[in-house]
Amino acid sequence: MVNIYNHVLPSCLHAAVYKQIGWRRRMIVVMVVVVVTTVVNLAITTTTTTILTTPGYLTISPEQNTSECCADVGVAGGLGVSDASGNYTIHTFAWPGSAWDGMQEAGVCLATHATVDRLHFLAQSVQAWTGPVSVAIFAPGVDYGVAVAMVRYLRRCVERISTHTSFHLVYPRWSPIREVKRGSSITLRCDKPEESNLALLRLREQFNHRTELRYPQNILRNVARSACPALYCLNADVDMAPVQGMWSRMAGYLSRRPGPLPCHRCALVVPVYETAASLQTPPADKMDLLRLVLKGKARRFHVQVYERNQGNSHLEMWEVEPGIRTKRDSSSPYGILYNITTYEEFWEPVLVLPRTAPTFDERFLGYGFTRSSQVYELHLLRYQFEALNEAFLTHRGFQTTSSYSPTRRAQNEINHVRYQIFKRELHARLGLPPPAPLRLPPSPLLSFLAKRHPTSRLVYLSGVRKG
Repeated sequence: MVNIYNHVLPSCLHAAVYKQIGWRRRMIVVMVVVVVTTVVNLAITTTTTTILTTPGYLTISPEQNTSECCADVGVAGGLGVSDASGNYTIHTFAWPGSAWDGMQEAGVCLATHATVDRLHFLAQSVQAWTGPVSVAIFAPGVDYGVAVAMVRYLRRCVERISTHTSFHLVYPRWSPIREVKRGSSITLRCDKPEESNLALLRLREQFNHRTELRYPQNILRNVARSACPALYCLNADVDMAPVQGMWSRMAGYLSRRPGPLPCHRCALVVPVYETAASLQTPPADKMDLLRLVLKGKARRFHVQVYERNQGNSHLEMWEVEPGIRTKRDSSSPYGILYNITTYEEFWEPVLVLPRTAPTFDERFLGYGFTRSSQVYELHLLRYQFEALNEAFLTHRGFQTTSSYSPTRRAQNEINHVRYQIFKRELHARLGLPPPAPLRLPPSPLLSFLAKRHPTSRLVYLSGVRKG
Protein backbone atom coordinates (compact mmCIF):
# COMPACT_ATOMS: atom_id res chain seq x y z
CA MET A 1 0.00 0.00 0.00
CA VAL A 2 1.10 3.59 -0.61
CA ASN A 3 1.53 5.92 2.41
CA ILE A 4 0.07 9.23 1.24
CA TYR A 5 1.70 11.35 3.96
CA ASN A 6 5.22 10.00 3.52
CA HIS A 7 5.24 9.54 -0.24
CA VAL A 8 2.43 11.22 -2.15
CA LEU A 9 2.16 14.69 -0.55
CA PRO A 10 5.89 15.53 -0.65
CA SER A 11 5.99 14.57 -4.31
CA CYS A 12 2.86 16.58 -5.16
CA LEU A 13 3.33 19.77 -3.17
CA HIS A 14 6.46 21.63 -2.24
CA ALA A 15 6.50 22.26 1.52
CA ALA A 16 6.68 26.05 1.12
CA VAL A 17 3.71 26.12 -1.26
CA TYR A 18 1.72 23.86 1.05
CA LYS A 19 2.18 26.29 3.97
CA GLN A 20 1.02 29.30 1.93
CA ILE A 21 -2.43 27.95 0.98
CA GLY A 22 -5.37 28.20 3.37
CA TRP A 23 -6.55 25.39 5.60
CA ARG A 24 -9.67 24.75 3.51
CA ARG A 25 -7.62 24.28 0.36
CA ARG A 26 -5.27 22.05 2.32
CA MET A 27 -8.21 19.81 3.27
CA ILE A 28 -9.41 19.66 -0.34
CA VAL A 29 -5.92 18.70 -1.54
CA VAL A 30 -5.63 16.00 1.11
CA MET A 31 -9.07 14.58 0.23
CA VAL A 32 -8.23 14.48 -3.49
CA VAL A 33 -4.92 12.74 -2.81
CA VAL A 34 -6.63 10.20 -0.51
CA VAL A 35 -9.20 9.34 -3.20
CA VAL A 36 -6.58 9.03 -5.94
CA THR A 37 -4.31 6.92 -3.75
CA THR A 38 -7.18 4.59 -2.79
CA VAL A 39 -8.04 4.03 -6.45
CA VAL A 40 -4.39 3.36 -7.31
CA ASN A 41 -4.00 0.88 -4.45
CA LEU A 42 -7.20 -0.91 -5.47
CA ALA A 43 -5.98 -1.17 -9.06
CA ILE A 44 -2.63 -2.57 -7.90
CA THR A 45 -4.35 -5.14 -5.69
CA THR A 46 -6.62 -6.23 -8.55
CA THR A 47 -4.06 -6.47 -11.32
CA THR A 48 -1.33 -8.24 -9.38
CA THR A 49 -3.49 -11.32 -9.07
CA THR A 50 -2.87 -12.03 -12.76
CA ILE A 51 0.68 -10.78 -13.34
CA LEU A 52 3.42 -13.29 -14.06
CA THR A 53 7.03 -12.15 -14.45
CA THR A 54 9.65 -14.10 -16.25
CA PRO A 55 13.10 -14.13 -14.66
CA GLY A 56 14.43 -17.68 -14.99
CA TYR A 57 11.44 -19.85 -15.76
CA LEU A 58 8.57 -17.44 -15.14
CA THR A 59 8.06 -16.86 -11.43
CA ILE A 60 5.36 -15.00 -9.54
CA SER A 61 5.96 -11.26 -9.19
CA PRO A 62 7.03 -9.93 -5.75
CA GLU A 63 3.65 -8.28 -5.18
CA GLN A 64 1.93 -11.67 -5.12
CA ASN A 65 1.54 -14.22 -2.38
CA THR A 66 3.93 -16.90 -3.59
CA SER A 67 2.52 -19.44 -1.14
CA GLU A 68 -0.50 -19.70 -3.47
CA CYS A 69 1.67 -20.65 -6.41
CA CYS A 70 2.16 -24.24 -7.54
CA ALA A 71 5.53 -24.18 -9.21
CA ASP A 72 7.91 -22.00 -7.24
CA VAL A 73 10.52 -24.75 -7.50
CA GLY A 74 11.39 -25.98 -10.96
CA VAL A 75 11.79 -29.59 -11.98
CA ALA A 76 15.32 -30.97 -11.69
CA GLY A 77 16.15 -32.61 -15.00
CA GLY A 78 18.40 -35.22 -13.39
CA LEU A 79 15.61 -36.60 -11.20
CA GLY A 80 13.46 -38.00 -14.00
CA VAL A 81 13.10 -41.68 -14.84
CA SER A 82 13.41 -43.28 -18.26
CA ASP A 83 10.59 -44.88 -20.20
CA ALA A 84 10.83 -48.50 -21.39
CA SER A 85 12.54 -47.52 -24.66
CA GLY A 86 15.13 -45.31 -22.98
CA ASN A 87 14.25 -42.44 -25.31
CA TYR A 88 12.10 -40.31 -23.01
CA THR A 89 12.46 -38.88 -19.52
CA ILE A 90 9.43 -38.84 -17.21
CA HIS A 91 8.74 -36.74 -14.10
CA THR A 92 5.60 -38.00 -12.38
CA PHE A 93 3.85 -35.58 -10.04
CA ALA A 94 5.96 -32.61 -11.08
CA TRP A 95 3.12 -30.52 -9.63
CA PRO A 96 0.65 -32.61 -7.61
CA GLY A 97 -2.81 -31.46 -6.64
CA SER A 98 -3.02 -30.27 -3.06
CA ALA A 99 -5.93 -32.64 -2.31
CA TRP A 100 -4.53 -35.61 -4.26
CA ASP A 101 -3.88 -37.75 -1.16
CA GLY A 102 -7.61 -37.97 -0.51
CA MET A 103 -8.57 -39.14 -4.01
CA GLN A 104 -8.29 -42.91 -3.47
CA GLU A 105 -12.07 -43.23 -3.06
CA ALA A 106 -12.90 -41.09 -6.10
CA GLY A 107 -14.11 -44.07 -8.12
CA VAL A 108 -12.93 -42.85 -11.52
CA CYS A 109 -10.12 -40.55 -12.67
CA LEU A 110 -9.69 -38.57 -15.88
CA ALA A 111 -6.29 -39.18 -17.49
CA THR A 112 -5.30 -36.84 -20.29
CA HIS A 113 -2.26 -35.53 -22.16
CA ALA A 114 -1.28 -32.32 -23.90
CA THR A 115 1.39 -30.26 -25.57
CA VAL A 116 1.99 -26.86 -24.00
CA ASP A 117 -0.18 -25.05 -26.57
CA ARG A 118 -3.31 -26.99 -25.56
CA LEU A 119 -3.23 -26.74 -21.79
CA HIS A 120 -5.92 -24.06 -21.82
CA PHE A 121 -8.55 -26.73 -22.51
CA LEU A 122 -8.22 -27.87 -18.90
CA ALA A 123 -9.85 -24.68 -17.61
CA GLN A 124 -13.15 -25.70 -19.21
CA SER A 125 -12.88 -29.46 -18.62
CA VAL A 126 -12.54 -29.25 -14.85
CA GLN A 127 -15.76 -27.25 -14.63
CA ALA A 128 -17.62 -30.35 -15.83
CA TRP A 129 -15.32 -33.06 -14.44
CA THR A 130 -15.15 -32.44 -10.70
CA GLY A 131 -13.10 -35.52 -9.81
CA PRO A 132 -9.35 -36.16 -10.02
CA VAL A 133 -7.52 -35.27 -13.23
CA SER A 134 -4.07 -36.60 -14.16
CA VAL A 135 -2.30 -34.65 -16.92
CA ALA A 136 0.87 -35.68 -18.76
CA ILE A 137 2.54 -32.73 -20.52
CA PHE A 138 4.94 -33.15 -23.43
CA ALA A 139 7.47 -30.35 -22.82
CA PRO A 140 10.74 -30.73 -24.76
CA GLY A 141 13.37 -28.01 -24.54
CA VAL A 142 12.03 -24.50 -24.04
CA ASP A 143 8.46 -25.81 -23.91
CA TYR A 144 9.27 -26.54 -20.28
CA GLY A 145 9.24 -22.82 -19.43
CA VAL A 146 5.85 -22.42 -21.09
CA ALA A 147 4.56 -25.47 -19.20
CA VAL A 148 5.68 -24.06 -15.85
CA ALA A 149 4.02 -20.72 -16.54
CA MET A 150 0.77 -22.21 -17.85
CA VAL A 151 0.45 -24.66 -14.97
CA ARG A 152 0.97 -21.79 -12.56
CA TYR A 153 -1.63 -19.70 -14.35
CA LEU A 154 -4.21 -22.50 -14.31
CA ARG A 155 -3.68 -23.28 -10.65
CA ARG A 156 -3.92 -19.65 -9.62
CA CYS A 157 -7.04 -19.00 -11.70
CA VAL A 158 -8.95 -22.30 -11.37
CA GLU A 159 -9.28 -23.59 -7.83
CA ARG A 160 -10.20 -27.14 -8.81
CA ILE A 161 -7.02 -27.45 -10.85
CA SER A 162 -4.87 -26.49 -7.85
CA THR A 163 -6.57 -29.13 -5.67
CA HIS A 164 -7.79 -31.96 -7.92
CA THR A 165 -5.27 -31.94 -10.80
CA SER A 166 -1.75 -33.39 -10.87
CA PHE A 167 0.72 -32.66 -13.66
CA HIS A 168 3.53 -34.84 -15.02
CA LEU A 169 6.29 -34.01 -17.51
CA VAL A 170 7.60 -36.05 -20.44
CA TYR A 171 10.34 -35.02 -22.87
CA PRO A 172 12.89 -36.71 -25.20
CA ARG A 173 16.31 -37.41 -23.74
CA TRP A 174 17.88 -35.57 -26.68
CA SER A 175 15.77 -32.48 -25.96
CA PRO A 176 16.02 -31.91 -22.18
CA ILE A 177 14.13 -29.18 -20.38
CA ARG A 178 15.44 -25.62 -20.69
CA GLU A 179 14.55 -22.61 -18.61
CA VAL A 180 13.13 -19.56 -20.37
CA LYS A 181 15.11 -16.47 -19.35
CA ARG A 182 13.39 -13.19 -19.97
CA GLY A 183 13.02 -10.10 -17.83
CA SER A 184 9.69 -8.72 -19.05
CA SER A 185 6.30 -9.06 -17.38
CA ILE A 186 3.18 -10.62 -18.82
CA THR A 187 -0.36 -9.73 -17.79
CA LEU A 188 -2.76 -12.67 -18.01
CA ARG A 189 -6.50 -12.62 -17.44
CA CYS A 190 -8.05 -15.50 -15.52
CA ASP A 191 -11.16 -15.41 -17.72
CA LYS A 192 -9.11 -15.78 -20.93
CA PRO A 193 -7.24 -19.09 -20.70
CA GLU A 194 -6.78 -19.54 -24.45
CA GLU A 195 -5.45 -16.02 -24.95
CA SER A 196 -3.15 -16.46 -21.95
CA ASN A 197 -1.84 -19.72 -23.39
CA LEU A 198 -1.05 -17.98 -26.69
CA ALA A 199 0.73 -15.16 -24.87
CA LEU A 200 2.96 -17.61 -23.03
CA LEU A 201 3.79 -19.46 -26.24
CA ARG A 202 5.48 -16.31 -27.54
CA LEU A 203 8.18 -16.79 -24.91
CA ARG A 204 9.81 -19.48 -27.03
CA GLU A 205 10.01 -17.33 -30.17
CA GLN A 206 13.50 -16.16 -29.18
CA PHE A 207 14.76 -19.74 -29.39
CA ASN A 208 15.27 -22.16 -32.24
CA HIS A 209 12.17 -24.12 -31.27
CA ARG A 210 11.75 -27.59 -32.77
CA THR A 211 8.23 -28.45 -33.86
CA GLU A 212 8.86 -31.63 -35.85
CA LEU A 213 9.19 -33.96 -32.86
CA ARG A 214 6.90 -36.97 -32.97
CA TYR A 215 4.27 -36.79 -30.27
CA PRO A 216 4.54 -39.88 -27.97
CA GLN A 217 0.87 -39.87 -27.03
CA ASN A 218 0.74 -43.49 -25.84
CA ILE A 219 3.62 -42.88 -23.45
CA LEU A 220 1.80 -39.81 -22.19
CA ARG A 221 -1.47 -41.73 -21.83
CA ASN A 222 0.22 -44.42 -19.78
CA VAL A 223 1.98 -41.90 -17.55
CA ALA A 224 -1.27 -40.08 -16.81
CA ARG A 225 -3.16 -43.31 -16.23
CA SER A 226 -0.52 -44.81 -13.93
CA ALA A 227 -0.80 -41.77 -11.65
CA CYS A 228 -4.57 -42.05 -11.29
CA PRO A 229 -5.58 -43.07 -7.75
CA ALA A 230 -9.03 -44.50 -8.61
CA LEU A 231 -10.17 -48.02 -9.56
CA TYR A 232 -11.27 -46.84 -13.00
CA CYS A 233 -9.77 -44.44 -15.52
CA LEU A 234 -11.22 -42.44 -18.42
CA ASN A 235 -8.39 -41.82 -20.87
CA ALA A 236 -9.37 -38.95 -23.17
CA ASP A 237 -7.56 -36.29 -25.17
CA VAL A 238 -7.26 -32.87 -23.57
CA ASP A 239 -9.43 -31.18 -26.22
CA MET A 240 -12.35 -33.54 -25.58
CA ALA A 241 -14.69 -31.71 -23.20
CA PRO A 242 -16.72 -33.79 -20.70
CA VAL A 243 -20.43 -33.14 -20.31
CA GLN A 244 -21.56 -31.39 -17.13
CA GLY A 245 -21.74 -33.63 -14.06
CA MET A 246 -19.87 -36.45 -15.77
CA TRP A 247 -17.60 -37.46 -12.90
CA SER A 248 -20.27 -37.65 -10.17
CA ARG A 249 -22.73 -39.56 -12.36
CA MET A 250 -20.09 -41.98 -13.60
CA ALA A 251 -18.66 -42.57 -10.13
CA GLY A 252 -22.20 -43.15 -8.85
CA TYR A 253 -22.81 -45.82 -11.48
CA LEU A 254 -19.49 -47.57 -10.91
CA SER A 255 -20.00 -47.71 -7.14
CA ARG A 256 -23.42 -49.36 -7.59
CA ARG A 257 -22.46 -51.72 -10.39
CA PRO A 258 -23.24 -55.32 -9.42
CA GLY A 259 -20.40 -57.76 -8.99
CA PRO A 260 -16.83 -57.36 -7.73
CA LEU A 261 -15.04 -54.03 -7.99
CA PRO A 262 -13.44 -53.27 -10.25
CA CYS A 263 -14.99 -55.21 -13.10
CA HIS A 264 -11.85 -56.66 -14.66
CA ARG A 265 -13.23 -57.30 -18.16
CA CYS A 266 -15.51 -54.30 -18.56
CA ALA A 267 -14.98 -51.47 -21.04
CA LEU A 268 -17.46 -48.59 -20.82
CA VAL A 269 -17.81 -46.74 -24.12
CA VAL A 270 -18.14 -42.95 -23.95
CA PRO A 271 -19.48 -41.53 -27.26
CA VAL A 272 -17.46 -38.69 -28.80
CA TYR A 273 -18.90 -35.94 -30.98
CA GLU A 274 -17.44 -32.90 -32.69
CA THR A 275 -19.19 -29.53 -32.71
CA ALA A 276 -19.00 -26.53 -35.00
CA ALA A 277 -16.15 -24.15 -34.22
CA SER A 278 -18.67 -21.32 -33.86
CA LEU A 279 -20.06 -22.88 -30.67
CA GLN A 280 -18.26 -21.30 -27.74
CA THR A 281 -19.56 -23.70 -25.08
CA PRO A 282 -20.10 -27.47 -25.28
CA PRO A 283 -23.63 -28.93 -25.08
CA ALA A 284 -25.00 -29.05 -21.54
CA ASP A 285 -26.57 -32.51 -21.78
CA LYS A 286 -27.56 -35.25 -24.20
CA MET A 287 -30.75 -33.50 -25.33
CA ASP A 288 -28.76 -30.37 -26.09
CA LEU A 289 -26.27 -32.43 -28.11
CA LEU A 290 -29.01 -34.17 -30.12
CA ARG A 291 -30.56 -30.80 -30.98
CA LEU A 292 -27.19 -29.69 -32.33
CA VAL A 293 -26.94 -32.89 -34.37
CA LEU A 294 -30.34 -32.18 -35.95
CA LYS A 295 -29.24 -28.63 -36.78
CA GLY A 296 -26.00 -29.82 -38.36
CA LYS A 297 -23.88 -28.17 -35.67
CA ALA A 298 -22.64 -31.45 -34.19
CA ARG A 299 -21.74 -34.82 -35.64
CA ARG A 300 -19.99 -38.04 -34.69
CA PHE A 301 -16.27 -37.64 -34.13
CA HIS A 302 -14.14 -38.17 -37.25
CA VAL A 303 -17.18 -39.20 -39.30
CA GLN A 304 -15.80 -37.32 -42.33
CA VAL A 305 -12.17 -38.28 -41.72
CA TYR A 306 -12.42 -41.96 -40.86
CA GLU A 307 -15.87 -43.40 -40.19
CA ARG A 308 -14.51 -46.49 -38.47
CA ASN A 309 -13.23 -44.29 -35.65
CA GLN A 310 -16.63 -44.39 -33.91
CA GLY A 311 -18.44 -46.74 -36.29
CA ASN A 312 -18.56 -49.84 -34.11
CA SER A 313 -20.00 -47.81 -31.20
CA HIS A 314 -23.36 -47.91 -33.05
CA LEU A 315 -24.17 -44.35 -32.14
CA GLU A 316 -27.29 -44.53 -34.28
CA MET A 317 -28.72 -46.55 -31.39
CA TRP A 318 -27.38 -44.12 -28.78
CA GLU A 319 -29.02 -41.18 -30.55
CA VAL A 320 -32.51 -42.72 -30.45
CA GLU A 321 -32.49 -43.79 -26.82
CA PRO A 322 -36.03 -44.86 -25.86
CA GLY A 323 -37.82 -42.89 -23.18
CA ILE A 324 -35.64 -39.80 -23.42
CA ARG A 325 -37.26 -36.86 -21.65
CA THR A 326 -36.87 -33.14 -21.93
CA LYS A 327 -36.05 -32.88 -18.23
CA ARG A 328 -33.74 -35.28 -16.45
CA ASP A 329 -32.23 -35.64 -13.05
CA SER A 330 -28.77 -34.32 -13.83
CA SER A 331 -27.35 -35.91 -10.70
CA SER A 332 -28.62 -39.47 -11.19
CA PRO A 333 -25.97 -42.13 -11.90
CA TYR A 334 -25.39 -43.23 -15.47
CA GLY A 335 -26.58 -46.58 -16.75
CA ILE A 336 -25.80 -49.00 -19.57
CA LEU A 337 -27.87 -48.32 -22.67
CA TYR A 338 -26.77 -51.35 -24.70
CA ASN A 339 -24.00 -53.91 -25.02
CA ILE A 340 -21.71 -53.80 -28.05
CA THR A 341 -21.22 -57.39 -29.18
CA THR A 342 -19.66 -56.63 -32.57
CA TYR A 343 -16.08 -55.65 -33.34
CA GLU A 344 -14.69 -53.82 -36.34
CA GLU A 345 -10.94 -53.43 -36.68
CA PHE A 346 -9.50 -49.92 -36.30
CA TRP A 347 -12.35 -48.96 -33.96
CA GLU A 348 -11.18 -46.17 -31.62
CA PRO A 349 -13.69 -45.62 -28.81
CA VAL A 350 -12.87 -43.58 -25.73
CA LEU A 351 -13.18 -46.00 -22.83
CA VAL A 352 -13.52 -46.14 -19.08
CA LEU A 353 -11.34 -49.07 -18.03
CA PRO A 354 -10.31 -50.69 -14.76
CA ARG A 355 -6.72 -50.03 -13.75
CA THR A 356 -5.95 -53.71 -14.43
CA ALA A 357 -6.66 -53.31 -18.17
CA PRO A 358 -3.82 -53.48 -20.72
CA THR A 359 -1.92 -50.24 -21.23
CA PHE A 360 -1.38 -48.46 -24.54
CA ASP A 361 1.41 -49.85 -26.68
CA GLU A 362 4.23 -47.31 -26.65
CA ARG A 363 5.86 -48.28 -29.94
CA PHE A 364 3.30 -46.08 -31.73
CA LEU A 365 4.72 -42.57 -31.99
CA GLY A 366 2.96 -39.68 -33.63
CA TYR A 367 -0.45 -40.35 -35.15
CA GLY A 368 -2.19 -43.52 -36.22
CA PHE A 369 -3.26 -46.73 -34.43
CA THR A 370 -2.41 -45.38 -31.00
CA ARG A 371 -5.84 -46.12 -29.55
CA SER A 372 -7.14 -48.81 -31.90
CA SER A 373 -4.21 -51.10 -31.03
CA GLN A 374 -5.33 -51.17 -27.38
CA VAL A 375 -8.94 -51.82 -28.40
CA TYR A 376 -7.78 -54.73 -30.57
CA GLU A 377 -6.04 -56.28 -27.57
CA LEU A 378 -9.12 -55.77 -25.40
CA HIS A 379 -11.18 -57.52 -28.08
CA LEU A 380 -8.88 -60.54 -28.11
CA LEU A 381 -9.02 -60.66 -24.30
CA ARG A 382 -12.83 -60.71 -24.55
CA TYR A 383 -13.58 -57.52 -22.74
CA GLN A 384 -17.27 -56.62 -22.63
CA PHE A 385 -17.97 -53.27 -24.33
CA GLU A 386 -20.95 -51.35 -22.93
CA ALA A 387 -22.31 -47.96 -24.05
CA LEU A 388 -23.17 -45.49 -21.28
CA ASN A 389 -26.59 -43.92 -21.71
CA GLU A 390 -25.93 -40.17 -21.27
CA ALA A 391 -22.18 -39.70 -20.95
CA PHE A 392 -20.36 -38.12 -23.90
CA LEU A 393 -17.38 -35.98 -24.87
CA THR A 394 -17.25 -33.19 -27.43
CA HIS A 395 -14.42 -31.89 -29.58
CA ARG A 396 -14.75 -28.31 -30.78
CA GLY A 397 -14.35 -27.96 -34.54
CA PHE A 398 -15.26 -30.30 -37.39
CA GLN A 399 -12.39 -32.61 -38.35
CA THR A 400 -11.23 -32.73 -41.99
CA THR A 401 -8.24 -34.32 -43.70
CA SER A 402 -7.35 -31.01 -45.32
CA SER A 403 -5.88 -29.84 -42.02
CA TYR A 404 -3.58 -32.85 -41.76
CA SER A 405 0.08 -32.22 -42.54
CA PRO A 406 2.19 -34.52 -44.76
CA THR A 407 4.15 -35.43 -41.64
CA ARG A 408 1.01 -36.77 -39.99
CA ARG A 409 0.18 -38.86 -43.05
CA ALA A 410 3.70 -40.30 -43.05
CA GLN A 411 3.45 -41.16 -39.36
CA ASN A 412 0.15 -42.90 -40.02
CA GLU A 413 1.73 -45.05 -42.73
CA ILE A 414 4.66 -46.06 -40.54
CA ASN A 415 2.35 -46.87 -37.64
CA HIS A 416 0.18 -48.94 -39.97
CA VAL A 417 3.15 -51.25 -40.45
CA ARG A 418 4.00 -51.22 -36.75
CA TYR A 419 0.41 -52.25 -36.12
CA GLN A 420 0.97 -55.45 -38.08
CA ILE A 421 4.10 -56.19 -36.03
CA PHE A 422 2.10 -55.50 -32.88
CA LYS A 423 -0.64 -57.92 -33.97
CA ARG A 424 1.84 -60.69 -34.69
CA GLU A 425 3.48 -60.32 -31.29
CA LEU A 426 0.12 -60.16 -29.52
CA HIS A 427 -1.21 -63.28 -31.26
CA ALA A 428 1.96 -65.16 -30.36
CA ARG A 429 1.75 -64.07 -26.71
CA LEU A 430 -1.90 -65.15 -26.45
CA GLY A 431 -1.30 -68.44 -28.28
CA LEU A 432 -3.48 -67.48 -31.26
CA PRO A 433 -2.86 -68.19 -34.96
CA PRO A 434 -0.90 -65.42 -36.72
CA PRO A 435 -3.01 -62.65 -38.26
CA ALA A 436 -3.40 -62.21 -41.98
CA PRO A 437 -0.50 -60.29 -43.58
CA LEU A 438 -0.97 -56.59 -44.09
CA ARG A 439 -1.15 -55.20 -47.58
CA LEU A 440 -1.15 -51.41 -47.83
CA PRO A 441 -2.14 -49.35 -50.87
CA PRO A 442 0.77 -47.85 -52.84
CA SER A 443 2.56 -45.21 -50.81
CA PRO A 444 5.31 -42.81 -51.97
CA LEU A 445 6.97 -43.10 -48.55
CA LEU A 446 7.05 -46.89 -48.51
CA SER A 447 8.12 -47.03 -52.17
CA PHE A 448 11.04 -44.76 -51.29
CA LEU A 449 11.99 -47.04 -48.38
CA ALA A 450 11.78 -50.08 -50.64
CA LYS A 451 14.33 -48.55 -53.02
CA ARG A 452 16.71 -47.35 -50.29
CA HIS A 453 16.36 -50.31 -47.90
CA PRO A 454 15.00 -53.31 -49.85
CA THR A 455 15.78 -55.77 -47.03
CA SER A 456 14.08 -53.69 -44.33
CA ARG A 457 11.60 -55.53 -42.10
CA LEU A 458 9.33 -52.49 -42.30
CA VAL A 459 9.25 -52.75 -46.12
CA TYR A 460 8.71 -56.50 -46.00
CA LEU A 461 5.71 -56.25 -43.68
CA SER A 462 4.19 -53.44 -45.69
CA GLY A 463 3.88 -55.67 -48.73
CA VAL A 464 5.74 -53.24 -51.02
CA ARG A 465 8.45 -55.84 -51.51
CA LYS A 466 7.36 -59.42 -51.99
CA GLY A 467 9.16 -61.97 -49.87
